[in-house]
Parts: sequence; structure tokens; C-alpha cells
Amino acid sequence: MTNLGKKHVEESSTSQNKANKKNKRFRLTVEQIQQLKDFLKKCPHPDKDQLIQIGKEVGLNPKKIKSWFYNKKTQTKTQIEKSVNKTLQTENERIRSENLAMKEAMKKIICPQCDFERASNLENLKAENQRLIDE
Repeated sequence: MTNLGKKHVEESSTSQNKANKKNKRFRLTVEQIQQLKDFLKKCPHPDKDQLIQIGKEVGLNPKKIKSWFYNKKTQTKTQIEKSVNKTLQTENERIRSENLAMKEAMKKIICPQCDFERASNLENLKAENQRLIDE
């Protein structure tokens, strides 16, 4: 194998090692998650010292805790937005159906007074038309 061939093999194995390191997922224990949730309830925006303190208690570095806090707050915000959107969609659908029902009801309404006025106007127009014909 030439030097070029060896170099190519080394580069591909190095890139595979990097890919494996990136794909490795870190999982928190149930106890760690519970401790972080409790701390989040007490203090949703911890400063650097608080991150270090909770890191010592939980056994994680502050960077991971900061990421967890950020992700948890984002997740909560998304859930709230979905819930609000669902409520608004339901309300919107209710109003649409109510509006449609009102439109249908308006089409069916016959105003007796308006109908009487139309009939009397028609009679007046016929009488006036006859008078004009006679003249």
C-alpha cells in the first residue's frame, strides 16, 4: 500500500472514531432527573455558582446541567404552546360552526313586516302601472 493509501485509511478510521464519539448519548438517572426537576421548580434561572452547586449534588458538570435546564424549559414552553393552540383551534371551530348556523338561519328568516311591505309595494306599483296605462 502506498503512503497515500495508508493516509486515506487512517483518515477514515479517525473520522469514524469521531462519529462514534458524537453519537454516544448520555443518559441521566431517574434520581438525577428528579433532583434537577426539584431544583428547576425552586430556581428556573440558576447562575453559574448554583449550576456548580447542583452539579456537585447531582454528579454532573455545570455545562450538562445548563443544557438540561435549557432543554427542559424549551420542552415545557412547547407543551404549553401546543395546549394553547389546541384550545384556540377548538374555540375557532366552535365559532365557525356557530357562524355557519347563523348564516343558514339568516337565509331562512322571512320577515313578515318586510314581506308585507314588499306585497303592498307590489300592489302600489301595479296600481300605478295601470293608472299610467290608462292615461
